[in-house]
Order: sequence, then C-alpha cells, then structure tokens
Amino acid sequence: MAIVSPCINVCVTDPNSDLCYGCARTTGEITKWSSYTDQEQKAVIALGRSRMDGWQLKAFDKAYQQKVDTGKSPIKEQKLLNEE
Repeated sequence: MAIVSPCINVCVTDPNSDLCYGCARTTGEITKWSSYTDQEQKAVIALGRSRMDGWQLKAFDKAYQQKVDTGKSPIKEQKLLNEE
C-alpha cells in the first residue's frame, strides 16, 4: 500500500531550520520522498510529527487524516472550491 505524502499544502520552509511549516520535513526529505521505501516514508512522517507540538501537531494530524481519507488536504480542497 502506498504511503500518502505528509504534504498538507502549506509549503513554506523556515529559512533557519529548513523545516516546512506544514509537514515539518526538511527540503531534503521533501525532495527524496518518492525514492524512499514505505518504511522510510513512515519514519519521515514520524520524525516530522516529532518536530511538532501543540496546535501545529493537532492541525497537521487533522489535515493529514483528511488527506488520507479524501485525497485532498483542507487547503487543497479550499483552493479547488475557490477555482469554481
């Protein structure tokens, strides 16, 4: 089974930490995502979640679960609605 990318369409990287504000992956982790094995992808998701806390972790978990369930993050869904 394919692992759903943790990208929740926030896609802004902090210039100091090199972490995406949405998924908490580094630029390298984002770039290499498609070449990782399922095990490596699961590890990257767990590592990203470990870099978050409080509201950020809660918001990520909610958005990621929606993406897993529907194929679209809340932000992506809103962008598509706005285009109609």
